[in-house]
Amino acid sequence: MKKLFLVLGILAGITSSMTAFGACEYTCVEPYDTNSKFMSFLSTITGANFISEKVAQNILKKEIEKNVTGKDLKVKVESYSAKDLKNGIFKSIEVNGNNVVANGIYLSTVDVKTLCDFNYIQQKGGNVVFKQDFPMSVKLTISADDINNTMNTDKYKKIINDVNRLGFGGVKVSSTKAVITSNKFSYVIGISIPFIKAEKYLYINADLNVKDGKIDFENTRLSSKSFNLDLKKVDFIINYLNPLDFSMNILDNKSAKVSVSNIYIENNIINVSGIVVIPKD
Repeated sequence: MKKLFLVLGILAGITSSMTAFGACEYTCVEPYDTNSKFMSFLSTITGANFISEKVAQNILKKEIEKNVTGKDLKVKVESYSAKDLKNGIFKSIEVNGNNVVANGIYLSTVDVKTLCDFNYIQQKGGNVVFKQDFPMSVKLTISADDINNTMNTDKYKKIINDVNRLGFGGVKVSSTKAVITSNKFSYVIGISIPFIKAEKYLYINADLNVKDGKIDFENTRLSSKSFNLDLKKVDFIINYLNPLDFSMNILDNKSAKVSVSNIYIENNIINVSGIVVIPKD
């Protein structure tokens, strides 16, 4: 069963590290290397499979909680047999929770579920080997408070510092804030300008969309009247600082790919869904 638990480094890795975005193509295969049908049947009727699943779920939950905090964090494992589960072969894993915080990323809800009915993970030395593609569906909900808490972390502040090093005639980003009202997303960027003591603010309204598997701000509108800034620079800054893509940077392990498929705002909460694929080795 140890082989299965090593996947926790991936399921628990809802991290803020950069992840490759792109087309998430994957292949599901028919089960192989599994226990005999008779032994699987015997494992089921004797309750060994049920017990193994419950043990796995409890251990998975404890391992995930080493890196992730959340309310009502639940883990569900479905296996073929107790022996298969020990060998790293299983039908599905699902992880969900509320008010999740993972390595500085704040999310209202998280739901991660494997997409193939056959999953095969092995351990070779200290490495985890994926015998087949490991695709997962990901559903997140994100509030304005979640985004603001995430933007207050050191990792996000580093992105701001990277933007400021690019230089815009001395103009620097000094603060950021997300606002969602009437199901509309607004991004407030505090700007410091040379020789001006008071912080100026860019009030930016943008439509949320998906472009090439990434969350994209479209139809960016600048509503600030306190000063003018080239809209091309505004577009660059807001997409570079995009806190929503930052929150979707999931699973920086094994060259995982993340592709966002849908995003919308309902009841002033952002709903995001997509696919994460860890390719087979």
